[in-house]
Amino acid sequence: MKLLLTTIAAVLLVGCGPPPKDIWEAAEEGNVEAVKQHLAAGTDVNANDKWGLYKGETSLDWAIGLLQTETADLLRKHGGKTGAELKAEQK
Repeated sequence: MKLLLTTIAAVLLVGCGPPPKDIWEAAEEGNVEAVKQHLAAGTDVNANDKWGLYKGETSLDWAIGLLQTETADLLRKHGGKTGAELKAEQK
């Protein structure tokens, strides 16, 4: 019985790792569960790349650009906007 409980606990823990490195990576992969984890953890749905190669792009840009419609819908439902939308709001 003890071995059975230990085995069950080990199996459950294997699937409980941290989400991908960032919300952009999860959006890019269409990993809805990881995006949900990020949102539940308080990750800014509209955080954008301010310095990198994709300056100003948000996780929604990644989801839309890679045709991850389920992920894009989830991000939109949580207030997600594209980088262009955020930029337009600043004017």
